[in-house]
Amino acid sequence: MMRKLRIGIIDLVAKSPTRAMFARVMNANLASIMPQVIAVWCEQEGHDVRLVCYTGFENLIKALPDNPDLVFIGAFTEAAQLSYALSNLFRSRGAVTVLGGPHARCYPQDAQKYFDYVLGFTDKAVVCEVLQDCSKHRPIGRHIAARQQPAQLPGVRERWKFIAPTLQKAPLIKIVPMLGSLGCPYTCSFCIDAAVPYQPLGVEVMQEDLRFLMRTLKRPRVAWHDPNFGVRFNATMDAIEEAVPPGRIDFIAESSLSLLSEPHLKRLQRNGFKALLPGIESWYDLGAKSKTGKMQGMVWEQTPFAGF
Repeated sequence: MMRKLRIGIIDLVAKSPTRAMFARVMNANLASIMPQVIAVWCEQEGHDVRLVCYTGFENLIKALPDNPDLVFIGAFTEAAQLSYALSNLFRSRGAVTVLGGPHARCYPQDAQKYFDYVLGFTDKAVVCEVLQDCSKHRPIGRHIAARQQPAQLPGVRERWKFIAPTLQKAPLIKIVPMLGSLGCPYTCSFCIDAAVPYQPLGVEVMQEDLRFLMRTLKRPRVAWHDPNFGVRFNATMDAIEEAVPPGRIDFIAESSLSLLSEPHLKRLQRNGFKALLPGIESWYDLGAKSKTGKMQGMVWEQTPFAGF
């Protein structure tokens, strides 16, 4: 029988302490979804879990449980050095450490020098493998990855226990993170999501979460974390319209220009979308995203100066 573990989970939104006004207002709204998902899965396995979203203002030593057995850290590469330092600190106090997130996926060989486990694609089976083993792997940590992204994830209602304390840190604007899909249908060479097949998540969970938010918050604000929101535009918008009366939820989403036709924009506006972040990586090389088709830009070649 698996022993009950004291588990700390750190979502590194900031890479260092800060007192900046923008960070105080917005950093809590940049919380990632997967640390919350990991927290739900660990609780489902019977463990004591405490999650902290590090916005640059918290004392992580005080925020986490005393003497944790296992510490999960989620980090982008800009926070890699902080994650390595935290792992060293918690390992020195007897904990086993795990790194997940974009840095773990992009640079697993480097991260294995500093963590007992480094995770690629992470589903519940991967998390359970770590929980069951929960042993030190040093000097080189174990790299574990699922074959593909999970087919489904715990929704907002299941994650609310971990979302709510983070929202309390946001003094003015409070934004709830949601996902309607994983992966991406495009093939941009620079993007970590381009190698992940596009996969819509179940609309039933999405609708249940939207109804839950309307019961829980007076005027919810939702940020869709999809790499490209609305790839299955009509199906997604049909589900939102069925669940949410006009004007009840404000939405923010990221999408490509190719999806933002005038009829689509009008429908998004009718349904409470207040901000859209269009990806414009290139007007020509990635024509499928910018709706420029096969058009090519002029090639400009400059002769270098002598001596350079």
